[in-house]
Amino acid sequence: MQQLLWKIHHWAGIYAGILIGILSLTGVLAVFIPEIDSFVLRYHYHARAAPVGTPQIGRSVDSLIGLYPAYRSLAIRLPDRDDPLAHVDLFVSEEGKGNFRYDYFIDPAGDRIIGYRDHQKSLANYLRQMHVRLYEGNWGRQLVGLGGIALVVVTVTGLLIYGNFMKKQTWPTLRKTVNTRIIMADWHKLLGIAALAFNLVIGLTGAWLGLQPWLVRWLDLQAPNRFEPAIIMEAGADRSLPVGWDEVLAAVNREFPDLRPRYLVPSTNGSATIAVRGNIDGLAYERDINTLILSKSTYEPVFRYDVRGKPFSHKLYFAQEALHFGDFGGLLLKLLYGILGLISGFLSISGFAVYLYRRKKRQRQASPARLIFVYSMIVVLFLVVIAVISLFIGYTQAATLAAYLINTLLVSLLAYAIIRAVATRFRKKPVTV
Repeated sequence: MQQLLWKIHHWAGIYAGILIGILSLTGVLAVFIPEIDSFVLRYHYHARAAPVGTPQIGRSVDSLIGLYPAYRSLAIRLPDRDDPLAHVDLFVSEEGKGNFRYDYFIDPAGDRIIGYRDHQKSLANYLRQMHVRLYEGNWGRQLVGLGGIALVVVTVTGLLIYGNFMKKQTWPTLRKTVNTRIIMADWHKLLGIAALAFNLVIGLTGAWLGLQPWLVRWLDLQAPNRFEPAIIMEAGADRSLPVGWDEVLAAVNREFPDLRPRYLVPSTNGSATIAVRGNIDGLAYERDINTLILSKSTYEPVFRYDVRGKPFSHKLYFAQEALHFGDFGGLLLKLLYGILGLISGFLSISGFAVYLYRRKKRQRQASPARLIFVYSMIVVLFLVVIAVISLFIGYTQAATLAAYLINTLLVSLLAYAIIRAVATRFRKKPVTV
């Protein structure tokens, strides 16, 4: 059994180690996306605003609707603790140019537009897309989910392999030696046990979030707070209906006083509704899952979803993303997630180093330190190149390049594994006389 565990741990780590390392590094940055984006808005776009009680946004939103009367969808993001600006996310189709997603910044105190950006070229979008799907739009998200499963496998097998060894030590110790392999192996065991619970949580929630498209289709699942209002008019008439945003916020305060609204989304499909999504303080759930849908004409509630009164299955469904990103305990919890995420990245490097040093003992090969440096630089180069293309050229070009690189690597690894397995199985034994 011990030998089987070693093989599982070894092969899962070798084939998924690079993926786990990339996801650990990008995950550390993804945890701080709100803080990073707020810094970028303040110092790169010079978009600043003072916190206000009731945001004033009506005049700015109406001017944007006048500018893009045929917009496909519109979402207003209200100020919060991380970002005192109000935002309007606009999906528009420009004839002869294609589809665009613009992010307009509004000063909620003076009700004035102070700037905008192409959301697809933003740093925040790059950080999230790289971590969630590695910029591979076909099945990158599912690949990340498989990486979550691999993380669970190496974590559990590592515990079973090293658990008894660690129990024999009153206090974890590092052997005094100049042998690089032993040093890396000791740190690998020590930090692996220290980050055990974190890696299990990240692996399990990452597997669920990544494989969700497949699981939804296979198991016929739907988000528990999904609601489809009835269509009562033409889409164009719905889009042109005026909305009193102050009345919307007053209705939210009246109908759902515990809700801290973050998004106001007017319908464009003919249902003549406004979806209000937000959070309830003190709850560890995915952002913006609590919902209040109002009529555009009367501002009376059409649908309400409060996760507090829902069954355990709903709460489990919506706890996954919050647990994965540490988005429920403030900055200190995010810092802890960041440190543990870096440890997970180190485990992928140290495990690879131990493997290379063991191989070097059996056969002549290049310096393990040199190989680790080359692999690390290739990963960093991939992340930087995709970032530069995404930020300065376009999301589509970056996603296309990432898809070619990732799928080429996957095909190569699969071919290598098949060839190695076949060669091992049919390798001729030496003839003895």
